[in-house]
Amino acid sequence: MSNYPVMTYLEAEVKCFHCGHISGVLRRQQGAAGAPIAFQSVDGGEPVPVKSLTELRCARCQGSVYTDEFDVRHVYPKIDLLEDDERPRRGRPPKRLVELRRAREAALKSA
Repeated sequence: MSNYPVMTYLEAEVKCFHCGHISGVLRRQQGAAGAPIAFQSVDGGEPVPVKSLTELRCARCQGSVYTDEFDVRHVYPKIDLLEDDERPRRGRPPKRLVELRRAREAALKSA
């Protein structure tokens, strides 16, 4: 498993001044000076490129919107947990496995 993110971007929620409804999020790739900003609606769909907040309106009441501070978000590579469980682990085995092995050995000796 890698501790290094695959992608890093900045994200801010888009909220309405009038009703407080969260209409979606603005995302921008971190590190790129002229990176385009994309608006992702809460309802889903494709991200839409945005040049300024004046282009956006509240999805509920069509009021004007604002954003809070941009937060840094990281995307990490996906891992397959099944492969990790199949590998032998170091250290003391779990108590349930020890009891199963003892029961199996006792059944083999009595047979």
